[in-house]
Amino acid sequence: QWVFYCKNASQQGLPLTMNPRILYRGYTMSLTNMCVLSGLQFPLTAIATGIFTGGKQRKLSDSEEIGSAFIGGVLSGFICAPMELVMIQQQRYGTSLFSTPSKIIGDAGIGALFGRGLAMSCGREGVFTAGMLGLGPTLRRQAEEAGYSKPQAAMAGALGGGVIVASLSHPMDTIKTCQQGDVTQKTYRGVVHAAQTLLKESGPRAFFRGWAWRTGRMVFQCFLFDACKNHLSPVFFPHHFRD
Repeated sequence: QWVFYCKNASQQGLPLTMNPRILYRGYTMSLTNMCVLSGLQFPLTAIATGIFTGGKQRKLSDSEEIGSAFIGGVLSGFICAPMELVMIQQQRYGTSLFSTPSKIIGDAGIGALFGRGLAMSCGREGVFTAGMLGLGPTLRRQAEEAGYSKPQAAMAGALGGGVIVASLSHPMDTIKTCQQGDVTQKTYRGVVHAAQTLLKESGPRAFFRGWAWRTGRMVFQCFLFDACKNHLSPVFFPHHFRD
């Protein structure tokens, strides 16, 4: 959670702190968000595989695996956006979990609660999930086929998938975070306006504020998600693993 805070604060140009009472603002919503998203992205990705296979039982190609993960991630963005909005508002203003949604509605209307940062949330989650459940495992398999040990291959998949997906999706994450930190749209309005404002503030590097915080977390997540996928997929989808 403290990594989330540092990343979000960096993106919005807010000062960092060592005060745990501030670092852990929004913890409950953050935890809920991570549990719900992790629980949704696996089955949504599995459902999306039907687009490529037509319902047939066959192994996906590398591109199909990445594509199905992307679709599953985009769909999960609709759930992610309002929860992250509440968390970011809590981090900024120190409001409670239950008072924050009503504050957002009072300040910007109910549409903001569900729509603020939605487009960038869906895009970011699409790229994120494509990396976590698609690119990372693909890189791991390719490393194993190249003769590397399983631990070495797992590390290659985590590092490669995590760094690539973090870099590709970070501009979207920065725009989303700035939009959600400013629900009244005093500084950042729509996606295009937010991007233009960031460019004026400090050039292209503005889109990569907080990159190190997020990339470090995503490398670990890539390793963890791949391990969970390998161990849990045969449990939840045994028909895909029958000889």
